[in-house]
Amino acid sequence: MAANDLDWDDLRLFAVLARAGSVRRAAQALDVHASTVTRRLEHFERQLDVKLFNRNPGGLRISPAGADVLARVENIAAGVADIERAVAGSDRRLAGPLLLSLPDAMIGVVMPELVAFVRAWPDIRLEFAPAESRPDIGQREADCAVTITDAPPQHLVGRCVGKVAMAAYGSAGAANAEAAGWVELDGPPELRTELRQRDFPNMPLIARSQDLGTQLAALRAGLGIGPLPCAIGDVASGFVRAAGTTPTVVGELWLLTHPDLRSTARVTECMKVLTAAFKAEEAVLEGRAPRGIDAR
Repeated sequence: MAANDLDWDDLRLFAVLARAGSVRRAAQALDVHASTVTRRLEHFERQLDVKLFNRNPGGLRISPAGADVLARVENIAAGVADIERAVAGSDRRLAGPLLLSLPDAMIGVVMPELVAFVRAWPDIRLEFAPAESRPDIGQREADCAVTITDAPPQHLVGRCVGKVAMAAYGSAGAANAEAAGWVELDGPPELRTELRQRDFPNMPLIARSQDLGTQLAALRAGLGIGPLPCAIGDVASGFVRAAGTTPTVVGELWLLTHPDLRSTARVTECMKVLTAAFKAEEAVLEGRAPRGIDAR
């Protein structure tokens, strides 16, 4: 097979799949059907005449040959990203695409400000990168990202724009019921807490959620009580903070971009808007403004 027979889209899909670890998560990150990911992976493996992944019930485990291909793909992607960043970094226009990554827990906090941002600069096309795929700013999978961490990557630049606190919540009925069960939130990993062990050690564990969307639906429906970011639980309808729980900070909120992009006008302006938005909601983020208290 000639080198020019390779399709860059297949290389990118392979890299996303390697990071995601499953066809389902890769399909979500790429916004395609899972069958499309499977079909293109099989085509790519036939092209290379090598098995890139070992399939098992828990997902996909990259093979030794796949790891070698991934390292080469990442080298190619880094070169392409260098070119793209060099061009984007010299862009002084408040126009063009802006790829932003936001944790699900923070979307509601800043969306009003992002709406105003887009209306103020209609030539900017805002795109949201799927946060669950952990987009790589270095590979131009995002222009700027908000991430919950206490150790931001050293190759990126940015600032801490707040702290994220969690507490236990439930529906009005469940949050006040002595016999309520615990619904644990196992993912995303940056939102894991020890709230049950600390505040409700004798409460039975009745369910686990692997994503924030499922957790929200389960708690709103009255399945039990469980952890939520205070920025959601204290603001969204259908939730009551459980008696006996206190907010606990799980991490810092960092707003990051690549050094090559920090002088790009649309990136700079967006980061200013996001910084101001998180600063204004500081009390909500830290759980100091439950419903009925004006955070501002």
